[in-house]
Amino acid sequence: MLSNYFKIAFRSLLKHKAYATINLAGLSLGLMVGIFIMLFVVDELSYDNFHVKGDRIYRVNTSFYDLGATKGSANETNGWPVGKVLEKEFPEVEAVLYTRSASYLTINYNDKRIRQSLHYATPEFFKLFSFPLIEGNSNNALNDPYSVVISKAMQEKYFPNGQALNKTLVMADTLQFVVTGVMENIPNNSHIQADMLVSFATYQKLESFSFDEGWGNINMRNYVLLKEGVEEQAFFTKAKSIYMDRVGDMMKSWGTTAYVEFEAMRDIYLKSEAGNGMGTLGSIKRVYMLIGIAAFVILLACINFVNLATARSVYRAKEVGLRKVVGSTRGGLVVQFLSESFVLTAMALFIALGLLGVFMPLFNSLLAKAYNLTALLNSNIIIGVTILVLLITLLAGYYPAIIMSGMKPATILKGKLQNNKQGTHLRRALVVFQFVISVVFLTGTFVVIQQLNFMQEKALGFSKDQVLVINSARVNASEPNAFEALKTELENLAFVSAVSYTNALPGTPGWVGQIAYPEGKDGDETVSVEYMAVDEKYISALDLELIAGRNFDKSRTQELANGLILNETAVKQFGWGSPEQALGKTITSPSSTPEGEVIGVVKDYHQSGLQRKVRPITMDYAPEYSYLFAVRYQTKETQQVIEAISSLWKTKFEGYDFNYFFLNESFEKQYQAEQRLAKVLGMFSTITLIIATIGLLGLVSFMVVTRTKEIGIRKVLGANVMSITSMLSKEFLLLVLLANGLAVPIVWYFAQEWLQGFAYRMEMNPLIFMYTSAIALLLTLLIVSTQTIRAAIANPVSSLRQE
Repeated sequence: MLSNYFKIAFRSLLKHKAYATINLAGLSLGLMVGIFIMLFVVDELSYDNFHVKGDRIYRVNTSFYDLGATKGSANETNGWPVGKVLEKEFPEVEAVLYTRSASYLTINYNDKRIRQSLHYATPEFFKLFSFPLIEGNSNNALNDPYSVVISKAMQEKYFPNGQALNKTLVMADTLQFVVTGVMENIPNNSHIQADMLVSFATYQKLESFSFDEGWGNINMRNYVLLKEGVEEQAFFTKAKSIYMDRVGDMMKSWGTTAYVEFEAMRDIYLKSEAGNGMGTLGSIKRVYMLIGIAAFVILLACINFVNLATARSVYRAKEVGLRKVVGSTRGGLVVQFLSESFVLTAMALFIALGLLGVFMPLFNSLLAKAYNLTALLNSNIIIGVTILVLLITLLAGYYPAIIMSGMKPATILKGKLQNNKQGTHLRRALVVFQFVISVVFLTGTFVVIQQLNFMQEKALGFSKDQVLVINSARVNASEPNAFEALKTELENLAFVSAVSYTNALPGTPGWVGQIAYPEGKDGDETVSVEYMAVDEKYISALDLELIAGRNFDKSRTQELANGLILNETAVKQFGWGSPEQALGKTITSPSSTPEGEVIGVVKDYHQSGLQRKVRPITMDYAPEYSYLFAVRYQTKETQQVIEAISSLWKTKFEGYDFNYFFLNESFEKQYQAEQRLAKVLGMFSTITLIIATIGLLGLVSFMVVTRTKEIGIRKVLGANVMSITSMLSKEFLLLVLLANGLAVPIVWYFAQEWLQGFAYRMEMNPLIFMYTSAIALLLTLLIVSTQTIRAAIANPVSSLRQE
């Protein structure tokens, strides 16, 4: 019986190709979006789920609170002794892992020095995490100094001819490391990403430190494995005050309090606010946003089906009447119409999979993923797609099935079908809803784009264009003054106007969170500042404006030792009135001597993107802490600049890669999340508009069919095409205007909420709403006109025969 229903359904769709095509277009787009977002959500929610002991692993974070503050800032690292305290004093802890990240070391390979990022880790790494070794013993691979575990990818890169175990890797020119293990490549769905793990014993040898000291050195990353059966919340509460119980006075002297907090490993990727120095982070908000987008897009596609099916019900009225006369029950008709809905949805699924194959690269680029169609073979995806198809079948098919199966055969066969006002109102409401959603997405896209333009066009207080930056970190100079010599030779290039050597440039923050005791403040009153190591050319290289005092001068050796240059925000937060009044004032720090003396003040500039307020900055003359060369050039021949500077670099640092970037491009990377959001909203707003216009087409078609006789009579009585078109179009234009009106407060609320995340933001411009209203109205006019004009020019004799 069921197969017969499907056969009839398929024949019906073949007979009414236009109806099927329009419906397939909407459902295919909805399914394509739904399946891709399902793929993304399943992937994001799978992070770190493969660890056998994952439910007992927690990362140890430190949260800092300014004195008297109720909201703190979380940090993924801890003071050096925290891990040892957890090991020794808390029986709930089974094991503690210590890790530290190194930006990279250089590996000597084939007469080249290749920069390689790495992490130091204690042997507990393989006890906590389920990262299997292909070669070596996980119990002792990270025991000894100068031991290294590499990934399979690293093995293929550095030992392409065979086994890597017990082979030697030379790093930093002189350090000999023994490969004690080769691990499988870490899966993409892990918040930890590492190709090289160096034993923590190596770090202890190189740096010589004690776990019993260094509470203020907040740079150790710890994970704990709790014993089975531990009451987590009780343990968290007990361990929270580790800092304040031991070094509370020191913390308060820094103007802060610190507490230990524990973050479930499986929450880190999507929910952490403490950062992730071992990989990347996702966003649970982005997951929720995309789920919402998928739900709305699928719902709009289902609304299309409903509108088109009810529009077509006039054509199918006699079919329903005849079926009921020959014995069909209402339940049987409902199954019949749901079968049609299922067949149409199943056909749309195949089209959606084809579209997904075409648009997968676009989706991947928008969400920074690398999916392919084989990812759809995941059992969770297969189950999800099956449920989605059945859900769409019910959402799209149930209402039309109920409406059509409820038609009375006597009324139908006598040709006395009346227009159902309740159904008409519902269809109008659905079209309004469709356009509300479409306009919200479209307007949201404009808001994001305008905020991006605002940030990119706002004066930053420095010049970011035509600055090439060389990263010299981990480069071992063969000559004592090689960096100074390189700087001199760079300055001698004809197109170079200034060269600075620093540890921080705009877009690359300095040492944030340094504590300063400004002169004139109470003894325990501190200010958190951003410390930057600079030289005498920093101000000219960035084109900063010095508004008081003077720059660093190599001839003033005393100033080089303790002189400081501040920004305006630092002067204000130190309570020193004006930049001129700040000159000669002193600043001390718990971790540095002697005290610094202010010799100059620069106008505020944006060290970070406009998401954040300008922080207080202190600049210290300290080239020994620097690793970035900022080269300002005065030519548009960029390739010539790269070649000339690269040639100089190779003569000074043979074997080391010339690692460079442009300051403007680096600074713009801070807006990648907003750029991606604009593209995502733009794409989905386009899709929702397409689906909404298809829905509008369905309602217009229904209206034209039900008013065919009226149109014929009006033409007989002298109405022209323009008046009939105007009469029929007015209703739909009013519906879309209503949708625009309803969308305004929704967009306004969410836009204001989103803009609160920016320290510097645009003012909402009413023109945005005018643009989106104009787009929606023009689309409506186009769709409505094509249908109504066709009805208006039809022969009135044919129209009068219709009924």
